[in-house]
Amino acid sequence: MKKYIQNSFDLLSNIRFFNLSTHDPDADSVWSSTIFYIPKYNPLTLIWYSKQETRHSRELYNSPRVSGTIYSSQVLPDSSLDLAGSQFIGYARQISDGQLQETYDYFFLKTYPDENIRKKKARPISDYQGNAPRRFYELEIQAWWVYDSDAWSQNQDDDRVQVPLSELLSSAKIQ
Repeated sequence: MKKYIQNSFDLLSNIRFFNLSTHDPDADSVWSSTIFYIPKYNPLTLIWYSKQETRHSRELYNSPRVSGTIYSSQVLPDSSLDLAGSQFIGYARQISDGQLQETYDYFFLKTYPDENIRKKKARPISDYQGNAPRRFYELEIQAWWVYDSDAWSQNQDDDRVQVPLSELLSSAKIQ
């Protein structure tokens, strides 16, 4: 299990985009969006901002149950595949006004660790409140699976291994 926990942290630490899948029960359709995010631990949460008018943002209001993926892949010179990935399910919601300052500070500190760059690139907090079109969102992960690269390299089986969140979160305290 240690390998799968480490793979999970590698993905969360190094890959900054995830695919979010939402559902519109009224239209009986699904939607997938690629989103820039920052992870947060205890509980395992993905944080991002989007315009409120986007399809995925609108669908979260009616149906907060979501799924998603984080992955990295490349074909190596010998035509073998270097692939790492995760799949997850959880609940997503818009960040409340009471959590906005803390979320804003955390998101932009992790996005731009250098204070001078952060001052130049971070949007003002007013872009996420009142009549502004953007809002912060969070997705609390309920279950997490990682791609089993050994199963692929040994048997070309496309398998996933569920990583218990309790083990992942207890390891997060160590890292």
